[in-house]
Amino acid sequence: MAGVTFVHTVRRNWRQILYWGIGIGLLGMYVAIIVQDADILKQYAELAKSFPPALLQMFGMNDVATLATPEGFISFGFYGYTLLVLAVYAVMAGMSVTANEEDDGILDVVLALPIPRWRVVIERFFAYALIAILIVVVAFGGLWVGILSSPLEINTTRMMEGSINMIPSFLLMIAFTMFVGAVARRKATALAAAAIFIVGSYFINFLGASASGSLADTLQAVSFFSYYNSEDVLLNGLNIGNMVLLLGVTAALVVGTVWSFNRRDVGV
Repeated sequence: MAGVTFVHTVRRNWRQILYWGIGIGLLGMYVAIIVQDADILKQYAELAKSFPPALLQMFGMNDVATLATPEGFISFGFYGYTLLVLAVYAVMAGMSVTANEEDDGILDVVLALPIPRWRVVIERFFAYALIAILIVVVAFGGLWVGILSSPLEINTTRMMEGSINMIPSFLLMIAFTMFVGAVARRKATALAAAAIFIVGSYFINFLGASASGSLADTLQAVSFFSYYNSEDVLLNGLNIGNMVLLLGVTAALVVGTVWSFNRRDVGV
């Protein structure tokens, strides 16, 4: 029956929405509560000028002056870190689509049920995608509560757009992990590939932002973190082109997962 795998996956993992969402929401609340005084923000910006530019760029801060604004400070203190934290859940979710059960030797039992392979992959991916989106929603709720406590005028719409901006990159990490989990026969290989992809993308973007020249720009273009660009979103709004690109790559990885998983034997 269509949807059974989706419902089962959500029912089994719905508590992760609370654990991850509330945990990240508390971080957002803490960062927003700090934003209490415009003079303090200016002091943070002045202090940051003494830091090596590469250190600030590592956390998505290209213009120190933006730290003097509430939106820029929240971008640095919350959105600059959160996607890396969510990467942990993304890898866990992607591995749970096929790789974990195959490594445990029980995936063949699941596939013995009258459910096509493609439906197992698709429904599990959409279940984890829904959980991921709800994690972001709950996390934004924590940030919003913190914003309400601040006497400064903070653009809540920009904060909402910053959270929406996390979703395409979040789904991309789940899809990539799911893809390498379906292609590789060994769980350790899939985990290593997912870690290299995420950490490598992060440092490629960091190095590209730190250096100048055609080679650095070319390398930065292959990093999904360069399309995440939380600082620009918090200051200027969503970049629809970047979001569509990331979602397009995610869709391609989902299709690639189905194609690969349908063509090979399952390890037992």
